[in-house]
Amino acid sequence: MDERLRQSLLYDFYGELLNEHQKAVFSAAVFDDMSYSELAEEFDCSRQAAFDLVRRINKKLENYELKLGLLERFTNAKDKMEKLSKAVSDMNSSVEASVIDDKTKRKLLKDISGIYDMSTQIFEEL
Repeated sequence: MDERLRQSLLYDFYGELLNEHQKAVFSAAVFDDMSYSELAEEFDCSRQAAFDLVRRINKKLENYELKLGLLERFTNAKDKMEKLSKAVSDMNSSVEASVIDDKTKRKLLKDISGIYDMSTQIFEEL
């Protein structure tokens, strides 16, 4: 996973556990893509202090992830959802291509659609 994406997701999951100053600095660094020099100017500190603070915040977020594992569980659920989506799509194609009566075909397609909709709802609740 791309480092910026990982930092964004960690912030999404654990950002509320940071204090307001940490949120502002990390948000500026990750979402606004500010350099350490820009951060230093914005938050009235040295470039080294900005670098250290971003590193400490990132480490804090990674520690939350080690303890709670929300990002890993989310990523695993997303991967499973993608596999399920592909499986449903493949099943859909197989049913449409099969030689069965239209009534049975419609029922199977409706059942497949119901499975997909339910799994999508479950994933969105995560």
